[in-house]
Amino acid sequence: MFHVGVCDDEAGVRNELQRYFSQLSVATNYSFDVHYFPSGEKLLQHYKAMQGEYAYHLLILDVEMTGISGLETARQIRSLPDRDVQIMFLTSYPEYMMESFDVQTFQYLLKPVTYELFKKKTLKLCSYLISSSNRFFTIKVEDGQIVLRKPEIIAMVKIKHSLAQNKLKVITAAQEYIINGTLQEYLDKLGSLFLMIHRSIIVNLEHVRRFTATSVVMSNDEEYPIGRSQSKTIKDVYAQYVLEELQGRG
Repeated sequence: MFHVGVCDDEAGVRNELQRYFSQLSVATNYSFDVHYFPSGEKLLQHYKAMQGEYAYHLLILDVEMTGISGLETARQIRSLPDRDVQIMFLTSYPEYMMESFDVQTFQYLLKPVTYELFKKKTLKLCSYLISSSNRFFTIKVEDGQIVLRKPEIIAMVKIKHSLAQNKLKVITAAQEYIINGTLQEYLDKLGSLFLMIHRSIIVNLEHVRRFTATSVVMSNDEEYPIGRSQSKTIKDVYAQYVLEELQGRG
């Protein structure tokens, strides 16, 4: 599922895009959770209420709106910062295209937008997100596919006493997902910021907040046990991660 924010002060445009997303879901294997906003101010309020959590994979912003423009809305979102969200601008005036480059625009749609153009641009974006393995991670759940940003993932935990083997729980700040597979299989895909601290648990080093003698406490206040034989190695790896982070900032 792709999470989308649409921001346009014209109700007719919002309704048209709602129909387009419904059509696209029927025509493809993709599903979309779309939120609609009548102004840049309302969208920014929503972003700030998320308290830094990632809100959307895609934003569709009208350039010319009552109140702050789509360009200014995008600049403020980039400064929060959200560098991963992809932005498509809607406008009747192509001269805004050059001005939009400094907010890393993915696409530009000239009004009136036809369904065929919308479909072409949106499918291109979906393919890009799925193929961007360094930043995004696709999991298969019961009712389809979910595209997550890797930094969203706090931990992966093997579900004990499950009737089906190889069931895992993917934990993010916003939601939990049940998937099939083994921890080792996903550890290989997730990359170096993810560490197996126990035979049934993988954690994201970005979400580690502190260690106890036998466990690690994460950003969601969950506490996970550390395997006895791995304790020193895990703490050394985390210390190296923190050092590299500090050097990178500094």
